[in-house]
Parts: sequence; C-alpha cells; structure tokens
Amino acid sequence: AAPGLNMRCSPGGVWLALAASLLHVSLQGEFQRKLYKELVKNYNPLERPVANDSQPLTVYFSLSLLQIMDVDEKNQVLTTNIWLQMSWTDHYLQWNVSEYPGVKTVRFPDGQIWKPDILLYNSSYDQQQEV
Repeated sequence: AAPGLNMRCSPGGVWLALAASLLHVSLQGEFQRKLYKELVKNYNPLERPVANDSQPLTVYFSLSLLQIMDVDEKNQVLTTNIWLQMSWTDHYLQWNVSEYPGVKTVRFPDGQIWKPDILLYNSSYDQQQEV
C-alpha cells in the first residue's frame, strides 16, 4: 500500500478554529464599519479625487470579452457581453492600516464615490451608452 497522510482532528479543535476565525471576521467587520463611516463623512462624489487640482488622475481601463451573443452580418452589428474594469487611486479613500486592523478593502455602493465619465462611442444604439 502506498504511504498516505494520516490526519486526526478532534471536534474541540474544529470548534476552536471556527470560533477564532469568526472572532477575526467580526472584529474586522467592526473596523470596516468604523472606517466606512469615517471615509464617507466629508466625501463628495462629484469632486475629482486628487490632492492637487492641477494633478492628473490616471484611470486604468480594461475590457474583457465574455461572450459574442449575436452577429448580424447584413446590418453589420455585433452584439457582445463584456466586462469593463476601471481602477484609479482615490486620494480621499486612504487610511492608516494600523488603525483598522485586517481591513484591506472597503466596498461602496454605486454612486457613492467618484467615477470617471466613460462613454461608448460607435454603438449601434441611437444614443451613446454611458458606463
């Protein structure tokens, strides 16, 4: 017989590991809520997020084709399903990690933070699509 890995875990050890991980998650949740409130307190989503208004803000943009849904050769229309990704550094959404242990990211609802204005040109629709 081939040598195998023999592992044993007592039920108490499983519960202890589960309790420790839940405690970490619950503490992180507390720090996330505190940080979220602090970040949105004076945040204006209409204001370009730079320290100095004369500074440019670099927005990284990528597009991934997920699916070609339809090809209409006669009308020369290609219908696709795509995933757009944008990233930038928001000067106002930075924090000291030591003050919020375990919090590496914070999620914001759509419309609550500044987003670049991106328009899709050359669309088959009559109106341009805003992203």
